[in-house]
Amino acid sequence: MSEFRLSAAVSRRNILRGLIGTAGLVAAGGSLAACGGSAASSAAGTVGANLEEIIKLAKQEGRVQLIACPESWANYKGHFQAFKAKYGVDTPVDSPDASSAEELQAVKNSKGQSSQPDVIDVGYSFTQPAVDQGLIEAYKPTTFEQTPAELRDSNGMWVGAYYGVLSIGVNTNNVEMPRSFKDLLDPKYKGKIALPGDPRKGATSMATVFAATLANGGSLDDVTAGIEFFARLAKSGNLVSVTSVASALSTGQASVLFDWNYNFLGIEEEMKRSGVALQTAILPDGVFGNYYAQPVTIQSPRPNAARLWIEWLNSDEGAEQFALGGAVPARYAQLKKDGKLSQQALSKLPPADVLAGIRFPSIEQGAKAGKTITDQWSQKVGA
Repeated sequence: MSEFRLSAAVSRRNILRGLIGTAGLVAAGGSLAACGGSAASSAAGTVGANLEEIIKLAKQEGRVQLIACPESWANYKGHFQAFKAKYGVDTPVDSPDASSAEELQAVKNSKGQSSQPDVIDVGYSFTQPAVDQGLIEAYKPTTFEQTPAELRDSNGMWVGAYYGVLSIGVNTNNVEMPRSFKDLLDPKYKGKIALPGDPRKGATSMATVFAATLANGGSLDDVTAGIEFFARLAKSGNLVSVTSVASALSTGQASVLFDWNYNFLGIEEEMKRSGVALQTAILPDGVFGNYYAQPVTIQSPRPNAARLWIEWLNSDEGAEQFALGGAVPARYAQLKKDGKLSQQALSKLPPADVLAGIRFPSIEQGAKAGKTITDQWSQKVGA
């Protein structure tokens, strides 16, 4: 699909996982929400009828409660700092390393309480379950129409602000850099390879199965080939279980790990301090990318702060912060064309030819993959 890509660096991440001003955003087009042109009310209070009102009310609310947003993930640390500096709204994060499945459960458990997350950050395959279970509500940021159709729900139930490319991170102090998925079957990798979590619960691990599927002759419609690939790795002893990507690399628990490209970038300094000689690559036989969505939770306790956070993530300034962390902004193609991403930000992203070749699975394909993995993983690969 694309030539082998290698970037020498040291390190990268833990497991599972600007608004140009009001006038600029409104001029960008898009609608503010599924609430029309007058203020709406929620169980938590009034929701602003326009962006100016949302900003004013969000400042009064004072914080947006987040979940599953580690600072090293997609440069969320940069987002938190810039958002607070611009609006004075805090961004506390509960359970920063929670999986997408755990995020949905957290909303169920805390619904109606002040501790309820206002916004979640879930893998695309968890968007429909969130809708079906009544855990999120519609909101269309002002950049909604600029976002590619495959990265947003047509009814505004969610928008994917960023995406990544499935990569491998290898501690080359311990093993050679593989150049394909097939290489991972070699006995020299015995006890050295690990997934970033359970693919039945987390989007990153499910993406790894998708990538292995493509590398082994499968398709987005059927991930059986990927499951069988990991079954072979498990049977040979090459596959091991870990609880943290960063910890596994630092301790030698595993030396070849899968994760999003931006997560490896996010733990770069940590790996340097640990003495890990990490190199990263996008294996050419299994190029797979996917997005994360950030919907407002149902009857959010802080509805304006929630909406303002989504505006920020999907704005030009938010896109810059994502790119600085190696995450590809959803509006990447247009922003790049318009020269709105800095050269520093562009230098952190995967090669343009890799990005051009990514095909995102549909919600239906994701749901089918999730069911197949749930049905077969334990029997074929193990718990």
